[in-house]
Amino acid sequence: MTETGDKETAILGLIETFVASWNAVDARKLASTFAADADFTAISGRHMRGRGLVERGHGEILATIYRGTKLAANIERVRFLRPDVAVLDVKFILRKEDGSLVFGIPHTSAGVIATEDSGVWAIAVFRNMVPFSRPVA
Repeated sequence: MTETGDKETAILGLIETFVASWNAVDARKLASTFAADADFTAISGRHMRGRGLVERGHGEILATIYRGTKLAANIERVRFLRPDVAVLDVKFILRKEDGSLVFGIPHTSAGVIATEDSGVWAIAVFRNMVPFSRPVA
């Protein structure tokens, strides 16, 4: 595999671990995909800084409003800005135990920046939003 291919595999693994950890209700493992000083913005606009707050926040929501949900992800694009910095566009789909969409939202769209430090990739920035359709002009 090429160096770029190896890096892309590592980056895709971050999203796979994020999703698997959500589905396993493991906030600690989910947070392990983030850099120690990561910036995270939820669909509500709430901002958190640091892996510890990402873990705590996800622990809370996975035990309450998102209890029993299952997450899936579709990585739409990986773009390297530099050999050690990549931008990802990720579509997330969240479903309840019965398969219905959470809050009726078909998907969220996340912009993710992953960085490499000493050969280890981590999520440095995660911005999640709910896309909306604007009326036709």
